[in-house]
Amino acid sequence: MSRPLAAASAVVLALAAFSAPALAQDAAPTPAPENWGTALAQDAQAFHDAIVDSHPGPVDVENPGFNPHLEAGLAEALERARTADSYEDWYFALQEYAASFNDGHLSLSGWAGMGHVWTAHWPGFLTGLRTGPDGERHEVVFSRDPAAPPEGAVLIGCDGRSAGDLAAEMIGRGAGRWSLPSRRAIFASTLFVDQHNPWVRRAEQCEFRVGAETRPYQLTWRELPDAVRDEGFAAARSPRFTAPIELRAWSGGQWIGLGGFNGDPASADGMALTALQSAVEARADEIREAPAVVFDLRGNGGGSSAWINALAATLWSEAEVKARSPEAEAVDWRTSEKNLATIEEYKVLMGSNPEVLAWLTAIADGLRAAREEGRPLWRQPDEEEATAAPPAGPSPMKARTWVLTDSGCASACLDAVDLLKALGATHVGQETSGDTAYMEIREEPLPGGRVVARIPMKVYRGRPRGDNETHVPVHEWRGALADTAGIEAWLAGLDAAAARR
Repeated sequence: MSRPLAAASAVVLALAAFSAPALAQDAAPTPAPENWGTALAQDAQAFHDAIVDSHPGPVDVENPGFNPHLEAGLAEALERARTADSYEDWYFALQEYAASFNDGHLSLSGWAGMGHVWTAHWPGFLTGLRTGPDGERHEVVFSRDPAAPPEGAVLIGCDGRSAGDLAAEMIGRGAGRWSLPSRRAIFASTLFVDQHNPWVRRAEQCEFRVGAETRPYQLTWRELPDAVRDEGFAAARSPRFTAPIELRAWSGGQWIGLGGFNGDPASADGMALTALQSAVEARADEIREAPAVVFDLRGNGGGSSAWINALAATLWSEAEVKARSPEAEAVDWRTSEKNLATIEEYKVLMGSNPEVLAWLTAIADGLRAAREEGRPLWRQPDEEEATAAPPAGPSPMKARTWVLTDSGCASACLDAVDLLKALGATHVGQETSGDTAYMEIREEPLPGGRVVARIPMKVYRGRPRGDNETHVPVHEWRGALADTAGIEAWLAGLDAAAARR
């Protein structure tokens, strides 16, 4: 299945990125509801109905478990609404319903504060997730209580629940995609932060391994000041780092920084990426002949894959990119009235570009015709031959290529890793995040004005990378992500070894 036109592929993602801030700025402050149980029931039902109306899942014969899951989640939310009487009751029930789909593209956002002030409690210490030869472990990394487990103590379990089961219950149910190491690493520091989620049972009696001993600890929960929380999180979490968008030399050859793929060309990232594309075009021969080229995706959480497609086509050639791209077999769009209206809106907003307008018009016409025929899905026609002809002659790209990621790499960043690996790059750094085949988000404020649903409109068929399948690096970097000099020296050693083979 060919990719959409490069300019068009950025459109929907770019506009989706605009809509949430616009809603937040334009909307009047939302008052607290008279009854939190009624609000929970209304919002859970509206979220369910938006999915039924516009998401491909409810009519996807290739995903028979979707509808039972959708209905079970609604039933649980409605049951919880019977006793809900606080902001926390409302928020955590809805968040768990959304997270249960384990799909980063299907979610709730734009939560209204409604005058609520978040407070938290803690037992005097926080843990972080550490990975060693024996696997993951929750280790005490921050403490303000002499009676608490010492720093370095490893959590065994609490109240009959193992450390892993406790984290899955306390955090995973609300975070979603808990099978992904990246999700566990991001949220692990909140394991002993109680934000008063009424739908989980916080720990009271825990066991820790301290050196060679196993010691019990009775937890004493108390208020957690924001400043202490932030200090503890800083100790527990690995600092994030976003690679500058740039083309520069390094000791091994050329370094292409790609810390973001914002689909809006007018954004800061978009302007930097446009300038980068021009620089790569001007120096393409030099880059191709370099000993090694690094594509640095640290900090890239997605956006539009048009950017990496254009860069790759410049360096490898369009023919080689088309021949080697790991494409899905087809794309099916859900033919809902609201999805059609969304595409029509995009035509008005982005129609000044003829290629974009043609792409959106073809989708709108296809959705409209399918709706008139009563078809719940419309298959977008392939614009090119199903199998691209192999490029003539050897690849113009002579450099050894490396793709460097962190654990936050998702969506279009994953597409970039797919493509670069298919073109011969070696993956290094950290294991990526993952996503599902449901894509192209539209946003819909739920009727109460308290939260916004983000609903995928299409589904890829036969995508080579499976749902929530990650990329695992050939060589893992375990140092600080911001240590660019250290990473360069490490990569230089790997590259020298690769050159000798």
